[in-house]
Amino acid sequence: MSRMRTMCWTVLVIAAMVSPGTLSARPKDADRKILTPKMIEKVRDSFEPTAAEKRLIDAVIGNPIKEVALNQDVMRSHNTLFSHEIETGKITDQKSTGRCWLYAALNVLRPPVIEKIDMGDFEFSQNHLYFWDKMEKANTFLENVMDRAGLDLRDDRFQRILRNPVEDGGYWQTFTNLCRKYGVVPQNAMPETNSTEKSRMMNRLINQRLRLAAYEMREMKEDGASDSKLREEKEDILADVYRMLVYHLGVPPVEFEFRYKPKGAQGEKDDREAEGSVETEIITRRYTPRSFAEEFILDDLDDFVMVANWPSRDYGVLYEVALTKNVVEGEYLNFLNVKLEDMKDAVLKSVLGGDPVDISADVSHQGARDTGILNSDLYRYEEIYGVDLSGTKKVKGILGIVNSTHGMTIMGVDVVEDEVVKWKVENSWGTDNGDDGWYYMYDNWFDDYVVRAVVKKEYLPGRLLALYDQEPTFIPEDEPEQ
Repeated sequence: MSRMRTMCWTVLVIAAMVSPGTLSARPKDADRKILTPKMIEKVRDSFEPTAAEKRLIDAVIGNPIKEVALNQDVMRSHNTLFSHEIETGKITDQKSTGRCWLYAALNVLRPPVIEKIDMGDFEFSQNHLYFWDKMEKANTFLENVMDRAGLDLRDDRFQRILRNPVEDGGYWQTFTNLCRKYGVVPQNAMPETNSTEKSRMMNRLINQRLRLAAYEMREMKEDGASDSKLREEKEDILADVYRMLVYHLGVPPVEFEFRYKPKGAQGEKDDREAEGSVETEIITRRYTPRSFAEEFILDDLDDFVMVANWPSRDYGVLYEVALTKNVVEGEYLNFLNVKLEDMKDAVLKSVLGGDPVDISADVSHQGARDTGILNSDLYRYEEIYGVDLSGTKKVKGILGIVNSTHGMTIMGVDVVEDEVVKWKVENSWGTDNGDDGWYYMYDNWFDDYVVRAVVKKEYLPGRLLALYDQEPTFIPEDEPEQ
């Protein structure tokens, strides 16, 4: 074809592309899909700030939004009084880790131990359970890899297990799975380390080893390796994970010595001092983690159940959530979904009965770290912006606006004229946060942002307790819990 004819064809093609017939094929509402200059002009014209609004804009530009939106009415009415409080030890600190679930659960079990022994500052080792949680999550991850080894690497079902093989997070069932298998130890038997204060690099490197292992095992499966051969490989990988964990967290104790003074010994000491004797009874015993748990906590674990308030799901149904096991043979996250008033009634009875309550809540909303105040009216963002940010707990849950982001322990309640005003919350963010580590959760915040609670069975009515006998409804892994 000559050069001239080629040019003619090019002109014809271009003409066809811009012909009126081609342009008419464009969707009629195409301009409405695009942020056009006309639309931008309309948006600009929709907001002509008043003098007062201009001052607000200046305030927000120059200051954190929380400072501008702070509701001083809430601050003026706030107090730190509680009508009922449970005695506990010192405030704990999870530092820069996601171990709140461990702290909240252990803080529930700590007061009964303090009642038995004369150690007001007694604290369990979070590190001990943290170590074994990492090992168990690594094992569960590798088992999931074997189950899905036939999938393409990019398949969402495979990608889902790759996202965070040994994350820090967990639930009450994560905790009880570990306690029943590995026991517990006091803090000094396996103390905190640098990586229990800052876990990010440890997790990143272990997850890298596990993700590479997933690729290796999948390749082995494609090459025809048997399950037996894959599990031999799994054992080698777990040995690597153990080695890495020892470098970061130390060696878990097999046996340890624990010295304590039984409660009541102080009174006996005072009597002996009056008679001229000052000898104090101190018990020294050697324990394994399992025997320590059997003496101090294991009998109590079976007394607890979890309730939740997710209005988007059916009430009176027992749910289990996929991919929430840390221990292969253990329990999934499971909860009975109940109405808000049922959950609050059980929590109130627990606290009045002297039993702390492990709760899960969304602390990303309406909370102040400096004062420890949690109140749904603490910040008036809507009044600053002049936009509607409201929504029911049901809608916010479905949309992911409200989630379970943090575990804490309720240790008291303020009841005035038979009405709950606020709850005393033991947090695990150390004494530099809140009021020396204590938080003040007002009842409206409980309504809006508390989503799960662990209570003793005795505080639930029979009509709810009977529902735990039903076959659980399984929430699949591609569906949010809420």
